[in-house]
Amino acid sequence: MKKKDIVSRGFTLMEVLVSLALLTIVLGTVYSSFFSVQRATARFNDISLKYHDSRTALDIMRREIESAFILNPRSDDDKEIKLGFTITDRDVFGKHTSLIHLTAYSFRGSDTETLSYYVTEKEGRLNLLKSVGPAAVPSKKYEVDIMEGIESFTIETLFNKKWVKTWDTKNTGKLPEVVKITIEFDDNGKLVKLTEYAKPKIGRQL
Repeated sequence: MKKKDIVSRGFTLMEVLVSLALLTIVLGTVYSSFFSVQRATARFNDISLKYHDSRTALDIMRREIESAFILNPRSDDDKEIKLGFTITDRDVFGKHTSLIHLTAYSFRGSDTETLSYYVTEKEGRLNLLKSVGPAAVPSKKYEVDIMEGIESFTIETLFNKKWVKTWDTKNTGKLPEVVKITIEFDDNGKLVKLTEYAKPKIGRQL
């Protein structure tokens, strides 16, 4: 019986090159999928945060406006404390924005606060800020960042069946009947608009 020689041979150079090429393609696909998922997750978190911040800001503003009050808005007596409610139409970075100033009872307690909401521009982006302080000591205000990277912030009131962007209790002598608050922001090229309505209640018959 003849013994057959067993010849063991390794991979050829061509087989090694083909294997490396296939491995490179597989790894490239895996990494591409990983980074695509990572980018999508980051974008989702960023947009979700904007929705959350917008709805939170709108809800807080609604409650503050509903608890707003005025005191001697038309008085010329310098010794009297004058507390009003004003809405001003402004232009920031070429876009229409609103500035609202009011005094309200804090929903966090029984204190009264002087509040302002306004938009500033920083590095080409519009940011919504809030200024708040005790009504008795106007000089002790502090500033809070509410939302970054918005497209617009608009406050309107219903007057003679029309929505107007200005209000001053020094001229009207009363609070508006209803206030519409709108925040707009960009969602991957799509303009998202969120709106809340508030009706000042103090001094009104419920």
